[in-house]
Amino acid sequence: MTVPPVLLQPEFLPLWQQVSSALDRRGLDDRGWVPLPDGLAPRARDQLRKLVPGRSTRRLELGQLDRALGRLGTDLPALLTAAGCPPTGRREARDADRDRRSRRDEVLTAAATEAFGLEPWVVAWIDAVRSGLPDDGAARGAVDTVARVLAVAAEPGVRSRAETAARELGNAHALDRGEPARRLVGTALALRAEDGHWDDAQLWADAGLPGDLVATPVPTWSLPLLGDGAAAATRAATTAGAPSYLSTLTLRELTVDVPRGTVVVSVENPRLLEAAVQRALPIPMLCTVGNPTTAPLTLIRGLLAAGAEVRHHGDLDPAGVAITARLAQLGVVPWRMTAADYRAAVRPELRRFEGAVPSTPWDPELHDVMTERGRAVDEERVMDELLAAALSLPF
Repeated sequence: MTVPPVLLQPEFLPLWQQVSSALDRRGLDDRGWVPLPDGLAPRARDQLRKLVPGRSTRRLELGQLDRALGRLGTDLPALLTAAGCPPTGRREARDADRDRRSRRDEVLTAAATEAFGLEPWVVAWIDAVRSGLPDDGAARGAVDTVARVLAVAAEPGVRSRAETAARELGNAHALDRGEPARRLVGTALALRAEDGHWDDAQLWADAGLPGDLVATPVPTWSLPLLGDGAAAATRAATTAGAPSYLSTLTLRELTVDVPRGTVVVSVENPRLLEAAVQRALPIPMLCTVGNPTTAPLTLIRGLLAAGAEVRHHGDLDPAGVAITARLAQLGVVPWRMTAADYRAAVRPELRRFEGAVPSTPWDPELHDVMTERGRAVDEERVMDELLAAALSLPF
């Protein structure tokens, strides 16, 4: 289609831009009227009068214009394209996106209720995951993924997440951290349990979907475990001057027992346990190695159930405080994690931390002073002071 060159002169550009914008708002097929730009040049107005006789002097009927262009062998879309301002079809895109989302929501609701019923957690799960699913195909896939994994979790026996993922999802890493299926299934587990974070290792373990049972053991030192087998091996390791590594598999078979009232120090970073071993310090200790996974959580629960007192110290930064807060909910005692401890250790040259400081119910002032200073105190920085203080605990 050939557009008359006169309509492509610069003085017409404000008009064609206005028409293109109107079509984006109202739809590509809209042929209503648009107001003429206030600054439209007289020459452009004269040409429009010739092209569309009898039109208003203040607005342009797009239907009349399109018919006039048709008599010249072209049309409105071709004119706007040639003028360098083709409409983008935003209205159509919005309508298509709305239809896509509506279809996705319809399919997601139907598939989820068919698979899991109409329990409150199912409704909450639908609301939680819908925005991350692009279309109805993804919605069906999400429900299928969760249904497969939950079915395995309900079977007798224990299978690791990797085994379940390989068997049901075709990829042993599909339920690893950072994978989409991890969030889909974890959200279902958390909502169904009415407790926990979707990525919490213990939540998965409690649901019958632990991580690898031997891959991430909990490092320990000088634990006075009572009994034979793994307990005796742990005591023997201490006698030999070596740390002991207790896997989830071991802890599942072991009844954790210690003399009632035993104080166990829990630390976040391996260097502290390493130093205790190197110095042969008689400090019962375990290390969460950052955010605790199933093995350290299982051991901590066992120690608490046996009547031990577990005291935890971690990095004085948002992540370390969050770990301490989660452990405190289990009954662990935050140790040397107060505002006074922070003030004594913080220095202007220490690294700045990112993110908000979580609440610190064991010492609300700690939250305030950390927020004010914004500097992290890594556990290794105060290692010597911590180990010296630990020696005075009533083991």
